[in-house]
Amino acid sequence: MRSLICLLLLSFNATAALYDRGNGLIYDDVLDITWLQDANYAQTSGYSSNGNLTKIEAEAWVNNLNYNGHNDWRLPSTRGITDYGSSESNTELGHMFVNNLGAPSIPCCNIFVDPEYFDASIQQENNILNVLSYAYWFAESTEYQYPRDSYAYFFTNSGSLYESNGAHFSLLVWPVHDGDIGASPVPLPAGIYLFLSGLVGLGLIKRRK
Repeated sequence: MRSLICLLLLSFNATAALYDRGNGLIYDDVLDITWLQDANYAQTSGYSSNGNLTKIEAEAWVNNLNYNGHNDWRLPSTRGITDYGSSESNTELGHMFVNNLGAPSIPCCNIFVDPEYFDASIQQENNILNVLSYAYWFAESTEYQYPRDSYAYFFTNSGSLYESNGAHFSLLVWPVHDGDIGASPVPLPAGIYLFLSGLVGLGLIKRRK
């Protein structure tokens, strides 16, 4: 039984990946969240001249964002990180940059963040758009122990979580949405339609009798 569980876990990890859902949506099946494919949509959309927003501006923009009919966007979560220096890759931004885009797994030096990721929907490399080697805001957290008047952010070129006491700082914003909002409905097999048609036909015959 234990061997079977291990095998199942290995199988899950082997298939965990990012999926391009089209229309600028990228689904992460490990965290069960959907990212915008454009990592600097605040600039692309014209909301900000360079994409940098203060924490207050970032929250206001994300909370009111409507992208292709989808609302309820939010800033990325620290996901259970309880103090500074914990494993940054456990955060949503850390998981994206460290596990998917190749930022350092241990905070280190400045590197170029490769925008390529393995796209499971086409079984080959694909690109995140407008990935920058800079800092992205985190959402507020009830678990992470911020120092007084401090705000957390993730530096992509070092794989590190930082904190600042300046809400006036202007950093980048990468909206995220819970769940797989870009998934297409799973089509029913053709046999199901034949079966349903047969039921309808039997119902009509029974009614005539």
